[in-house]
Amino acid sequence: MALRVGVIGCGMVFERHLHGWQRAGAKVVAVADLDPAKAAQAAAAAGAAQAYRTPDELLADPAVQAVDICLPHHLHRSVTLAAFEQGLEVVCEKPIATTLADADAMLAASAASGRLLLIAEQCRFEPAVPLTRRLLDEGLIGQVQVVHTVMAWWQGGGYLQTGWRFAAGAMGGQGGALIDGGIHYVDLLLHLLGRPREVSALTRRSRDCYAGEDTAVVTARFADEVLGVLTIAASTRHGRAPMFSVYGTAGHLNAWHGRVEVVSDGLPGGRTEYELDRTSTYDLELQHFHDCLTTGCANRSDGHAARLNLEFVLAAYESAASGRLVALPECAGG
Repeated sequence: MALRVGVIGCGMVFERHLHGWQRAGAKVVAVADLDPAKAAQAAAAAGAAQAYRTPDELLADPAVQAVDICLPHHLHRSVTLAAFEQGLEVVCEKPIATTLADADAMLAASAASGRLLLIAEQCRFEPAVPLTRRLLDEGLIGQVQVVHTVMAWWQGGGYLQTGWRFAAGAMGGQGGALIDGGIHYVDLLLHLLGRPREVSALTRRSRDCYAGEDTAVVTARFADEVLGVLTIAASTRHGRAPMFSVYGTAGHLNAWHGRVEVVSDGLPGGRTEYELDRTSTYDLELQHFHDCLTTGCANRSDGHAARLNLEFVLAAYESAASGRLVALPECAGG
């Protein structure tokens, strides 16, 4: 029996999520959007799914087993909690929430209900990520010194027609690229290095494509004094930077979608490249959610990791506003 999914929010990301659910063997049986035309179009694309106007209507549909929340950031908490109250499993788009208190409420509700919460941080499902982790563990590039993650593109198209992205309260933080698409690259940085000790940031708004910043540079200090650098540049064209780079005492590694390049003293000829699976990471994350429910495998994109990402972003915003280095609070195991 196929997993029956309801998707709440039929905006720009709907088509990619629908493809991911279909590829995973799930069936989208219901959709909801405040815009009836969008809901009707999405329902038809899913194959005669039931169309609703509000989240509550969809959540009450007994056919729905899991919900996919694709809503503005400030709505994540309320709809997630309502879904858990209905006994549903949850995929929620990034960021987990706009405040740490909201994130904590979502984590508590997941634990209390015994239901799955996966935050859609699809970049961690890039095949380059586990490969990099293995190569670092093997010491191929020596002791890691710096990790640099980069988001560089021209933000336009549908984003500029999405009104809530011009409302800082709906976005969270300063309301810009860092808490939106940029948090995927925060996730990569923290997935590779863990929780940072301190964060420093500079931001600017050079173009009217967000409520807040379109450009940010964030630096962080991690365990063993490893440094991380995050570059967000949403008003640039033809960027060819790697998705992330790792620099070590014996070499360096560059990672793109579907390819990893390594230069190392420990390699014959000093260099090698890995060609990797180029499946959409949206497909991979939703397949993983499906696998968690059907095979019991561990959740690789849980709310706890997403909370750390949000903590990092909020600390970066605090630094940018104050002009100061921001130390993250101590935490157990941190």
